[in-house]
Amino acid sequence: MGRKALSEAERLRLEAEHLLNQQREVISHAGSVIRDASRELGRYARDEALPRASRNARSTFASGQRHLVNDVLPSVFDAVGSAMAAVDAARVGGKRVARDVIRRGASSSPASRSGGAAKFVALGLGIAVLAGIGYVVWQNLRADDEMWIDDEG
Repeated sequence: MGRKALSEAERLRLEAEHLLNQQREVISHAGSVIRDASRELGRYARDEALPRASRNARSTFASGQRHLVNDVLPSVFDAVGSAMAAVDAARVGGKRVARDVIRRGASSSPASRSGGAAKFVALGLGIAVLAGIGYVVWQNLRADDEMWIDDEG
């Protein structure tokens, strides 16, 4: 290799080292910017976003709870009570008496208010909760024979 080629290779090596050092500085600066942004985001989440979300969640929960207690549960209990009365009447007097009890219960109930979608959503949630409770009870009361692994020894 000639002197000119050697000096050109040396110049390229020095430029590559200089470029590598500049890239390291840029990456170091980017890391500090990311750390600062992460701290700021944590502060924002702690001071502003979390309190606002918890306020909204509390008010939504309270509204849903009032709707459930005032509208949904009484309707569900009325329906269950009517069904139980019909079953009792069927045991005592047969199908004809049960039909009369059901008709009387349906005609004597006051006209229900027409509700929006929230009534159906709350009813669906109530049914889902009851189904979930039933599933948990079933899981706890079923036989656990198949859950045990036999020791093969």
